[in-house]
Amino acid sequence: MKNSVFSLLILLLLIITIPSKSQNNNVRESVKYINALLKENPYLDSFQEITFYYSIDIITDNELIIKMELDGPFKTLYRSKISDLDPVAQNNPAMIASTYICWNCKSTETKENNSCVINETVYEGGNKEVHTSGNICVMFSNENNVYDKLFDEFDHLFNECKGNK
Repeated sequence: MKNSVFSLLILLLLIITIPSKSQNNNVRESVKYINALLKENPYLDSFQEITFYYSIDIITDNELIIKMELDGPFKTLYRSKISDLDPVAQNNPAMIASTYICWNCKSTETKENNSCVINETVYEGGNKEVHTSGNICVMFSNENNVYDKLFDEFDHLFNECKGNK
């Protein structure tokens, strides 16, 4: 009886202390760093005078969640498995004021433009709209020259997640 209780306690201890696949320390630190940069550098649409706040998370099965909030009546969540995204970010590094980084869904044999991203818009009243799209993006202000830092950290994060399969 003592051996089975002891074995159970050891098993529980191992389960608790082993980090989950999708949330190892490197992944958590990357998410934390990216979110700090995004929080400090929200995207400002100066034409409409709206500020967009982005944040990210990685959940089970290496699913990327991008949350977009603004000073308005809705927020949008974008979700996609990292393995469904083209690992090469779509951007325009030649633009000095680059303010976005996007990833397209991988093409499949049957479709050139795969819709692997689920977009869920939630309104203040609780209504939701859900549709799919072929890419996922974050936008930010590059006044503080954070583009390269974000680009490199997202690359690092995606590589960490691929290694956690």
